[in-house]
Amino acid sequence: MKLKLKITVAPNLEPVEVTTNLLCIAEWERLENRKVSDGKGIGVGDMVWWAHFMVKLSGTTLPATAKEWLVANPDMEIELTDSTDPNPTVAAHTVAN
Repeated sequence: MKLKLKITVAPNLEPVEVTTNLLCIAEWERLENRKVSDGKGIGVGDMVWWAHFMVKLSGTTLPATAKEWLVANPDMEIELTDSTDPNPTVAAHTVAN
């Protein structure tokens, strides 16, 4: 699952874009006791968690938790775009075709 997140921390700041990776999703599943396939849907809290993880992973200093980051920036905006390949297997040529 690859999700592009456009994060605007405050109205006067430039947006930052990050894309989730396998490490991010695996850590979210482990720490939040959730599964991508659990059917519960994706909420704002999930997007904040992913954004916090990816921005922090890029080397930016942030508060220790996503909740602390959100409390410090309650007007933050996060736009989500799913960039997961809907057909991840590429058809291979066979001898017959």
